[in-house]
Amino acid sequence: MLILGIDPGTATTGFGLIEILNKKVKVREWGLIETKKDVNVAQRLNSIYQKTLSLIKNNKPDIFAIEKIFFATNAKTAIAVGQAQGVMLLASAKLNVPVVEYAPGTIKKVVSGNGRAKKKEVQRSLRKVFGNHVKSKAHKKTHFDNAADALAIALTHARLITQGR
Repeated sequence: MLILGIDPGTATTGFGLIEILNKKVKVREWGLIETKKDVNVAQRLNSIYQKTLSLIKNNKPDIFAIEKIFFATNAKTAIAVGQAQGVMLLASAKLNVPVVEYAPGTIKKVVSGNGRAKKKEVQRSLRKVFGNHVKSKAHKKTHFDNAADALAIALTHARLITQGR
């Protein structure tokens, strides 16, 4: 089974593609969908949509796992991320890939054992599972955080389905 995990964002979206074979989980690919800051919102959303379509077409995941949006303080950011999430969900629907959503606390709990884990704890847990396949590439730190979050989302789904939940 192939699981595409997505950490939605407008400027930078993380993605992680993992595969379950014989109850073992391995990373197939991970990276970023980035948009240019100097273009309007509609163009950015179209870029995210096209890149998500391409990612799905090229990899043919069985499931699309995405983080539920949760922002308690910044409504402007929540709206922008919600717009990006909407075009990603549209791409998934267009290609008939089922979608599952997980809350941030659930992802942290399943991956690290602590629903209030910090990013570093989650990344440490990912490295224990995936080893050297999850090393920071030549990107900014926050960019690696986005991709690591996407892998955590995909791993959450993998663990929940292999544990029968």
